[in-house]
Amino acid sequence: MGVDRREQGGARRVRALMVVALGLGALLQAGLVWAGPLVSTSAFKWATSSQVRAMIAKDNGTAQGTRVTYSGPVAHVVIVVPQPEFPFPKFKIDHLRNPTLVLPAGATIKFTFINRIKNFSHSFQITRAKPPFPMFPKIKPVLAGTELSPAARTGKDAYANFTWHPSAGHYYYLCVIPGHAKMGMFGSIVVQ
Repeated sequence: MGVDRREQGGARRVRALMVVALGLGALLQAGLVWAGPLVSTSAFKWATSSQVRAMIAKDNGTAQGTRVTYSGPVAHVVIVVPQPEFPFPKFKIDHLRNPTLVLPAGATIKFTFINRIKNFSHSFQITRAKPPFPMFPKIKPVLAGTELSPAARTGKDAYANFTWHPSAGHYYYLCVIPGHAKMGMFGSIVVQ
C-alpha cells in the first residue's frame, strides 16, 4: 500500500508540473498575440537536413570577428537554433553565435529562421527594445519575426521565412521564451 501512495504522489507531481508548463506556455502565447507582425506558428514548414544545408548556403553575409555584414539590395539572412544548445540556447548566423548583423538601409532583408531543437520551441523577433532583457520579455513593438516555432521532429527541422525593410538605426533580435534572452539568446542589428 505504501508503494501505491508513492506512485500516486509521483503522478500528482508530474501532473502539477505539466499544468505549470502548459500555463507558462499559454501566458507566453497570449503575450505573443499582441506582439506585432509575426510569422504564425502554423505557418512554419518542415525541412530535411539536406534542405536545411541548402537554405544555409543561401546566406549571403560575410562573417568577420563577431559581425556578419550584408550588402546589396537583397540580403539573405539564415538564423539557426542548432543542436546541442546546452548549457544555453543560442542563435547561429554564418557559423557565429549571436553575432551583430550589419544590414544596408533600404534593402530587402529576407530571413529564414530554422529551429533544429527537438522537443523545444524558439522564436526570433526584431525590436528596438534594448538589453538587458528580463526573464519574461514583453517586447513592444515587435518589428518583424516569428511566433514560437514548432519543435524539430525526427529527421525534420521547423523553418519559417519572413521579409523586413529596415530603415537606418540600431535594433535587437531575441528569443522570447522565458529566460532565453536573459541567458544571452539575443544579438544586435545595425542598419546603415
